[in-house]
Amino acid sequence: MKRHDGNWKPVEGYHWYRKLGNRVCAELDCGSAVSVRRRDTVLDLDNWWIRSDCDESELSDCFTSETSLSSFLELNCSDSVRLVNGSSVCSGRLKVRSNQSRSWSSVCEGHLDLHGAQVVCRELGCGAPGLLQGVLYDEAEAPVVQTFQCEGHESALLDCGSLDSETCSSGTAVDLTCTDPDDVRLVGGDSCCNGEVEIKYHGEWRYMEYGYYSSEPWTLKAADVICRRLDCGSAVSRRRSDPYGPLWVISPICLLSTSTLADCVRTDSRSIETTMSLTCSGKSTDDDPDSVRVLP
Repeated sequence: MKRHDGNWKPVEGYHWYRKLGNRVCAELDCGSAVSVRRRDTVLDLDNWWIRSDCDESELSDCFTSETSLSSFLELNCSDSVRLVNGSSVCSGRLKVRSNQSRSWSSVCEGHLDLHGAQVVCRELGCGAPGLLQGVLYDEAEAPVVQTFQCEGHESALLDCGSLDSETCSSGTAVDLTCTDPDDVRLVGGDSCCNGEVEIKYHGEWRYMEYGYYSSEPWTLKAADVICRRLDCGSAVSRRRSDPYGPLWVISPICLLSTSTLADCVRTDSRSIETTMSLTCSGKSTDDDPDSVRVLP
């Protein structure tokens, strides 16, 4: 990355999460962030560190210069598909960029079926399609009218076959929500809405760290997001517990602005710090059979 001093420097891999990486992909005009990882190293090398509580409108304002590098940031962007104006990296209006035009366009509703939606969600590193619908689009931004013909196993939408169409008869564009590739539960408590927080990320359940960063504390407002996701009302209290095994580190600031926990799992997940126990007010009166199950 290059800042005001005009020098290119590597970016330290700590403190990153996918929603933050998504901002970099957007600035590079490279679609959505599929994965954010760090590659450990130990070097005396000038580099840029990002603040863990970054929420500035300009991402470059969140960086400070350091002289010791402990890991490299490795970011993978989707390049040809992205979801915009949604509640998370895995939801929003579908935008496609062809190899020929290199410009981003919406996709006409009805020109992408469930098989195509499966390909898009997988290409973005998200879960299975949860909602495929049409939304109105600005006439100045007419969607592409080609019909995608996918079988569902393709690794990228542009690998699917397609048919050219003359018009967008539906008058609406594809809006897609992929199900979250993560899950959350409270374990070891005296009720289903009380216990230590466990997060499932990349298929692995781990306890969640109770972060010690003064610039990014775990407030009850941030913990409310977890309670609501579990259909357990609001957060009453959160407390530290003894560490046990590897942990996932979640950014509470990120959690306040997204509906998906996977957007906020940080690259500096570890196995030394304390875990978080959470007490929620209790089950809501609405019994939704599709809500996340809580295991005692």
